[in-house]
Amino acid sequence: MIRGSAFAALSMTLAGSSVAVLGTLRDHPVFAGQALRFGLAAVLLHLLVRRFGPPGPAPRLTPAQWLRVLVLAGFGMVGFNVAATAAGHHTDPAFLGVVVGTAPLVVGVLTPLLACARPSGRVVVAGLLVAAGVAAAQGLGAPAGGAGLALAAVALAAEVVFALVAAPLVAPLGALRVSAYACTVAVPLCLAGVVATGAYVLPTPGELAAVVWLGAVATAVAYVLWFTALDLIGAERAVLFSGLVPLSAVATTAVLGTGAPGAGHLVGAVAVVAGLVVGTVERRPARLRGRVAPGGEGEAPWVSDSDPPSSTAPISTP
Repeated sequence: MIRGSAFAALSMTLAGSSVAVLGTLRDHPVFAGQALRFGLAAVLLHLLVRRFGPPGPAPRLTPAQWLRVLVLAGFGMVGFNVAATAAGHHTDPAFLGVVVGTAPLVVGVLTPLLACARPSGRVVVAGLLVAAGVAAAQGLGAPAGGAGLALAAVALAAEVVFALVAAPLVAPLGALRVSAYACTVAVPLCLAGVVATGAYVLPTPGELAAVVWLGAVATAVAYVLWFTALDLIGAERAVLFSGLVPLSAVATTAVLGTGAPGAGHLVGAVAVVAGLVVGTVERRPARLRGRVAPGGEGEAPWVSDSDPPSSTAPISTP
């Protein structure tokens, strides 16, 4: 749990630190910028696969796995960036951040439901705390019109897909290959967007530096960390760490001297940390006091002065 949580936290911290860089690309065509970003990330990731990947031929993906990669790249990655950028033209960033900040709650409920299980009360409470922390850190923002609300909802759905669709791919393929395949598939999708919109300009030196940072750090490195965390602690817990994105963004702007944390950021940080503790810290079993449950041989012992073990299993590492 600790290792997976550390990977998720570092991934989201890197994603948050890139917010200060994204402002440099505000006027750059979104599809063109994303094509450069994912193209650079794909090259770096394939080099890493060749160097650090398991020996032997690459595993052959089934049609269902290729479909997952396509949905992950097309909707979870490219779709999120396009929807978030378009939403920014119809509502303010704070409102968009609050909507997307509910992703931990949505994933915490959907993940067990898709497995025909009951959502964990602890994970749901953790998702509520993280969502509240994001709202406190960013502010609620101005009310959005129909277009802004719809685009924010699409961005939220893409964020959820980014977690849920990728999780079953990591175990058979590994985090490196999932990241490499997804970024590779994202490039032609972005290029199709460039052709459809006809919007392409050569990046300025500042924009090119931003693309290099986004491609190498906020994509190649952060994605590998993120997908590894999905495999180690599960989507419903890993996505809780997305609450660190706005906090990391504020910290980065403070370090760069372009912003200063306020009371809302402090309250938000406390709520996010509380959510992470509730959602990821495992309950310790009661200390053995020498009493074993009555029953047949081989039954698991239980430790209590009066009550038998609960039928609800505690949260444990997947």
